[in-house]
Amino acid sequence: MQVSIDHLAARLSEALKPIYLIHGEETLTKLEAADAIRAAARKVGYSEREHFVVEAHFDWSLITQSSDNLSLFATQRIVEITVNTAKPSADAAEFMAGIAADPPPDTLFIITLPKLDRAATESAWFAACDRAGCNVPAPLVEREALPRWVKARLSAFGFDGSRDVIELICERCEGNLLAAKQEIEKLSLLIKPGKLDVDDVLGAVADVARYDVSELSEAFLRGDLPRYGRVLSGLQAEGEQAPRLSWQLSEDVHALGSIFMARREGIPMAQALRNARVWGKRQKAMEIAANQIDQRRIGGLLKQCATLDAQSKGQAPGDAWLTLGGLAAQAHGAVSL
Repeated sequence: MQVSIDHLAARLSEALKPIYLIHGEETLTKLEAADAIRAAARKVGYSEREHFVVEAHFDWSLITQSSDNLSLFATQRIVEITVNTAKPSADAAEFMAGIAADPPPDTLFIITLPKLDRAATESAWFAACDRAGCNVPAPLVEREALPRWVKARLSAFGFDGSRDVIELICERCEGNLLAAKQEIEKLSLLIKPGKLDVDDVLGAVADVARYDVSELSEAFLRGDLPRYGRVLSGLQAEGEQAPRLSWQLSEDVHALGSIFMARREGIPMAQALRNARVWGKRQKAMEIAANQIDQRRIGGLLKQCATLDAQSKGQAPGDAWLTLGGLAAQAHGAVSL
């Protein structure tokens, strides 16, 4: 059965399963899920623990051999397996299907995996583990969901955070959930429970946000100029290279131009997005851009992207980072091209 991290504790209080699969990209969720399972197991007598890290060419028989050599003094054990490969091998699939079909006695498996693709989650081994045990997805906490997560964490420590406080913590910790957890715990050590104000957060919470290029693209398309500037500054501070950012924003402008042409020909927006090879959550941001950006600006934006590309490669005068900084404002008409 699938159980979210929010409902895992309730499930663990009922009865332990022989197998727990924890899979996804959010490191903090994976760590907290494993901690919760481990704590519940120890309460009922699981006192021995082994941990295996699976890389390419891992010998799965090592785990089987270990199962045959239980300690004389601790017969209940936790076996943790961390799989670092995105696609489990045939040997891995066979092993997991085998323990699901016939779980070893007095053994609880915690298997942590990266984000699984559709083929993996629809595989026979995953279905077998799901029937015999429990799977706990750990998806990334996206920017839209982060305020709710922060508010819940603050409440758990007895803090009442205003919208401004929550937004400030989100800005300082975005893309780094583990650091966000640590910063909120630090707040609990420095400040008494109760109402938090912005000055409390400014004085105690470090700026540990991490961004990626897709977030810059989304802010650019949505016309969120403050966020665009913040993400751009963060990427520059992290050592991101201007040519990569230039390429992504140029792709956005070219896709937008393609969508404008398709719409003039009467093609529905959904089809225009697909034709422009715009997928996933980028679709919504591109649709917003298509409704906000004046079509007459596309020609100028394409020229600006060409200049930016040349600057980022040292082939034209000017600072590529300054050009990047003004591109979103130019696209949305805040400044002239």
